[in-house]
Amino acid sequence: MYSNIPSVQVMMSLLKAHDIFDVVLSPGGSDIPFVHSFEADPEFRCYSVVDERSAAYFAMGIAQEKKRACACVCTSGTAVCNYLAGVTEAFYQSVPIVVITADKNPDYQGQLETQKIEQRNIFDGVVKRSVSLPVCHDAQDRWVCNRLVNEALLELDHHGRGPVHINVPLVGTMTTFDCEELPKERVVERIEIKDNTRCWMEKIEELSRYKKILVIVGQNVDYSNKDIDNMRKFYKLFNCVFAVEHVSNVNFDGCVYTYPISEMMSTAALNILRPELVISLGNNTAAYGWKNNFRKNYKDMKSWVVNETGIVRDSYKSLTTIFECSESMFFDIISEMFEECDSEIEHTYYEMWQSEVKKIELPEFEFSNFYVAQKLTSIIPANSILHLAIQYSTRTMHYFKLAEGVKTYSNYGALGIDGCLSTFAGQAAATNALAFLVIGDLSFFYDMNAAGLNSIGKNVRIIMVNNGGGEEFRFIFNRKAFDDYKDDNICASHNKRAEGWIKSLGYDYYRASSKKEIDDIMPKLAEASEKPIFLEVFTMLGESADITKTFYKDNQIKYPANQNKDSSVKNAVKNAVRAIVPKKQVNQAKAIIRAIREENK
Repeated sequence: MYSNIPSVQVMMSLLKAHDIFDVVLSPGGSDIPFVHSFEADPEFRCYSVVDERSAAYFAMGIAQEKKRACACVCTSGTAVCNYLAGVTEAFYQSVPIVVITADKNPDYQGQLETQKIEQRNIFDGVVKRSVSLPVCHDAQDRWVCNRLVNEALLELDHHGRGPVHINVPLVGTMTTFDCEELPKERVVERIEIKDNTRCWMEKIEELSRYKKILVIVGQNVDYSNKDIDNMRKFYKLFNCVFAVEHVSNVNFDGCVYTYPISEMMSTAALNILRPELVISLGNNTAAYGWKNNFRKNYKDMKSWVVNETGIVRDSYKSLTTIFECSESMFFDIISEMFEECDSEIEHTYYEMWQSEVKKIELPEFEFSNFYVAQKLTSIIPANSILHLAIQYSTRTMHYFKLAEGVKTYSNYGALGIDGCLSTFAGQAAATNALAFLVIGDLSFFYDMNAAGLNSIGKNVRIIMVNNGGGEEFRFIFNRKAFDDYKDDNICASHNKRAEGWIKSLGYDYYRASSKKEIDDIMPKLAEASEKPIFLEVFTMLGESADITKTFYKDNQIKYPANQNKDSSVKNAVKNAVRAIVPKKQVNQAKAIIRAIREENK
């Protein structure tokens, strides 16, 4: 029987999955859930060493002789401190040991709790990775626990060997051992370039079994022509879709600009398009919609990550494989393995996404942020550069196509307003091509000094939408919520204008507050000029948010919420409940529900 504490079960299950079966145990009170669970499982070989100073060295000796990782477990308090010498020796000898320290309730840190010291990061400097698990109360805690244990165990032999530390707060009934079987935990594996061909071939065979593969291409500006050729070949080989945004800076057969679809479609529609496998490339994306959907349905999909660092990025809670290599190398290896393959498969998954794209209807926008974006995208010349400041600028521009070769940037990484203009200024200074920045008023005034840098050249085009505050917050929250409050704090409403400052810097300054003025001025931004150009567009705070909400609502792609055989029963149940308003008649409602179920058996 195993302990009923979830973190103990997760730890033991993943130790097995990572082929760690030797465990050095030291007696104590806090670690009883671990000690008894280990000794009750015949697959683990347990060694009893009372003195923790000796136990860590003992574990190191086992790991050295068997040439595989060994775990050691101790109770809380100074027992943990006694591991330090042995862990230090293991670190400098590059010996893989898993240091598992039982801990008390973290809520009582510094509150004179018995045998409660600060154990988190206590081995910093002499371990390759140190994690402290959460106390598991729900599925979210369980996922964090699983991810952290996988992260730690993967570091045992990542770019050299060495010890790792896993601190485990144990809260609950310490003497309950009713669990008969360990849960099957998700195992994260890491594949490196040095891994053998068979290992890669197994993954390619796995790819071939999926009917819905979504390759999400995040921020990236470094794809070569060879990379794109290999991506095209990947598309021909597998039933996949390359989900791209402007900052993906890539477009070929097989790519779909998924932002408009994922942000506007209903949950039911997204459920139908949900992939069986997600492969993540590059960095952040602008899309929010599918992240929430994927995380809620993580059990129905798997995800792979390709990055050179080999870091664990479990964005959708479904990570199973990390490919530690460049994206170029990932596609190059797969391309080489299919060098003789000329046949193409049916791209039914791509067709599903394309059918949703066709359903989106762009209206004749009123004067708004959307109208500015629509006109701007139509005049930006090919091979220019474009920087989209965060949130509203990013959202509106994603609904319109850009000319060929427009290299697009945005500070998605940490999504802060503080350096959009400065980053753009650096990008513009590094090219002779026309350089466009779309920025909101708060972001501009935050970073306005960058507009006066000596490096600002005549290729600079700044389009600042000034609506007197943070339009994004009007979109995120219901406008009704602001009716009784001023926008002073959340939206930071203001009456500032950029005109005086910009003219003093020597820009050609234009202003627009109507569709006609936008139509007249916008073409000038695509023409050569002797000075940098600044366009200040004035809109009303809240109006663009309302237009966006209407646009989204009108394009909601809806499907029946229930398409299974029980849908008629569920609908009948809902109707029965709705028909009985008074709470005192709940029992009558239950009787009707039971009758309906019996009738439909």
